[in-house]
Order: sequence, then C-alpha cells, then structure tokens
Amino acid sequence: MSWWLATYHPNADISMNVRLGPMEPRLPLGPGGVQPVTASRVFQRYADTVFVENGDPWLVEAKLEPDPGIFSQLIHYARFFRADPAWKQFANRTLHLVAVVYSNDPSVADEAPWYGVQWEVFQPNLEMLAPPRVRLPIAGISAESPMLPDNWAARLNSWGIKAFGAAG
Repeated sequence: MSWWLATYHPNADISMNVRLGPMEPRLPLGPGGVQPVTASRVFQRYADTVFVENGDPWLVEAKLEPDPGIFSQLIHYARFFRADPAWKQFANRTLHLVAVVYSNDPSVADEAPWYGVQWEVFQPNLEMLAPPRVRLPIAGISAESPMLPDNWAARLNSWGIKAFGAAG
C-alpha cells in the first residue's frame, strides 16, 4: 500500500489505519451483562488509508487477494467517514473510494463501477526491494555483534520480570 501511495499520490496528505466515525460504546460482553474491566468501552472501524489530494478525500482499502467484500467495506467506511466530526471539513467534497489489490479477479473487478469504486491492480517489482536483514546496525554496533548482552535474562529477572532462561 505504501509503495502504491508513494508512486501514484506522492504529494497527498496521507493517514494510514484511520479510525472512522464517532466513538460508540460497546454492549456488555461478559456473563450477566457485565463488561470485563480489560475490555475497550468504545469502538471505531478503521480504513487502511485516508488521504487528501487536491482538496478531495480518498478512502483506500488494500487486499492481496480480491474479495467482493471489499466493496461493502469501502461503502461502510464512507458512511463512517461522513459521520466523523474529525473529517467534517470535507462534507461537501467528493469522496473517492479505491480498492487496491495485488492479484486481479476480473469477476470482482467488473463490479467496482457499480459501487463507485476505482479498481487498482498494483504489483510492484519486488526484486527492487532491498534484501531483508536479520539485524540492523544501531548506534555503532555492527550487525555481527549480539544485540543483547549475555546476561540479558538475568537483568530482566532483577527487575522482577521472569525471562526464559533466567535463573531463579
């Protein structure tokens, strides 16, 4: 997704994993209608990306494998976007919906115009990516040197944290 955004919308104001809609209280989940203390008391859906370009907002959902559910997700997010007070300055602007997929499925792609969704198949050349590194050099430490001291588990244990391999 990031590569697609950088390639096709380099000057857009981009936000990723955007919570949308007003925060709504959740119904009690536990036995007897009691919600556990550890449970979140509010809920918001989130879109993969919201970006603003030329004054218009865009909602983007990305999938490796296309599924017709992507259309209902985008329409659902559009409804929440329009109800979200954080995005009210775009109330009179056209909201663009985009489905970015890695693998194309023509039977799903054919439906995109029915829902007002722009269908994008994006298959970047993955050979251009730098090879993965197991360890990154940090603050002058070479990639060959260990990232943790030999006694790291004992240090955690001394702080009251039980680490695997720590004596005690």
